[in-house]
Amino acid sequence: MRAVFAIALGGLAAAQTPAVFDATRVALSPPKIVAEIDTAKIKGELVWLAWSNDGATLYLKSAEFDRWRNERARHHLVPATGGTLTATDGTPIWAAGYWMWKSGTSAPGVPEMKFDTETQTQMTTAVGTVRDGGLSQSRGDPSQTQVDADYASAQQVARVTIKLKGLVIAQSTNKAVPPGFVWGWAPAPVGGLAFVDGKKRLVLLDRMGRTIEVPGATDVLLPAWSPDGTRLAYLQKKDKKKYVLNVVEVGTR
Repeated sequence: MRAVFAIALGGLAAAQTPAVFDATRVALSPPKIVAEIDTAKIKGELVWLAWSNDGATLYLKSAEFDRWRNERARHHLVPATGGTLTATDGTPIWAAGYWMWKSGTSAPGVPEMKFDTETQTQMTTAVGTVRDGGLSQSRGDPSQTQVDADYASAQQVARVTIKLKGLVIAQSTNKAVPPGFVWGWAPAPVGGLAFVDGKKRLVLLDRMGRTIEVPGATDVLLPAWSPDGTRLAYLQKKDKKKYVLNVVEVGTR
């Protein structure tokens, strides 16, 4: 895997070093639609979005899952300047390398910019939470039979919260947080993060904790920063099965 990662990042070494991201000085272009996507046609959920090393091509993976979450993946390429999705065989090496740093737990080249992960576990019922051997519930003066039934129905709930600079980046209950699905790191040494907030808006965060929203970017998933730090791609939901793939230019003012 180390060799694969080195190959995938090889194209970055010769590229110009990206500027450090400053949310107070960023200039964002209007979004450009790169492709329109119908998941009824390409089949499955959209799970990966990655850039090629030269920034010329975008890779999109869709997947269908069975009841045990076994994956049947399909792979697609599209020019970053716009065009039609074309099928390809398997995940390109460059896409696998990109995804490693895009979806990690810390900013590439900025190790101090790292996620804080909190896990809370508690027992809950339909009407309340079990705490310290007692049941906190909303029923008024419940009968002993009802209390016994509530205890019998209690289930353990695990809630995972991922934060950065005090901001909630992702949350999940009773399931793993899929890496990179609602966030994407900028390349080294930019020190930036694109993430989808609790209202499904696309937000950019710099290493000082300052933020800026991407105008008009709502109901977003899979934000992906280009390897040179100058563009941001993301998928925006239009209806139940249809999405648009947008690209925004990221500059300074």
